[in-house]
Amino acid sequence: MRIREATVADRDAIVRIAHASFDRVYAYFAVRGMRHAWPFLVAEGGSSIAGFLEGILFHGTPPIGYVYFVAVDPGARGMGSGRGLVQESLRLFRSRGANRVFAAVPRDNDPSMRLFESLGFERVARRVLWRWYRWRGLSVQMRMLLAPHEVLLTHTFTDLPPASSQEVSRTS
Repeated sequence: MRIREATVADRDAIVRIAHASFDRVYAYFAVRGMRHAWPFLVAEGGSSIAGFLEGILFHGTPPIGYVYFVAVDPGARGMGSGRGLVQESLRLFRSRGANRVFAAVPRDNDPSMRLFESLGFERVARRVLWRWYRWRGLSVQMRMLLAPHEVLLTHTFTDLPPASSQEVSRTS
């Protein structure tokens, strides 16, 4: 399984996987989200696309990562594509300075919940966005489009390099 950046040539496969993986509303937002996603990754198994991940990087100090959509073709599930996609997104978010990455998962999606929790994500209340980010957290939450039936999960990087003296003086 190879993880790489998505290209325009991958669009049809991504649309097919979105429609096979999500209800109409989620599929609509997944297809719409392709235009502005970063990171935007695909898992390639042989000559076909096995899955995709759309992320959003909310800029600021520090940036915030959000795994917007991750989906794996029904015929390719259980082979590590989802895990590889999320792991690569964590690496990319971290490379841009994010110290936290969020994901929202429907309460009844046990496979996704297990995947995120196995990668160090923990369930958190939505109010943590306010506590951690104040007004910025409300803006982020609104842009995340969290539905009432979704659980918010977060992965926190604990071993980031020390902040520069300029960043420390800005936050003090």
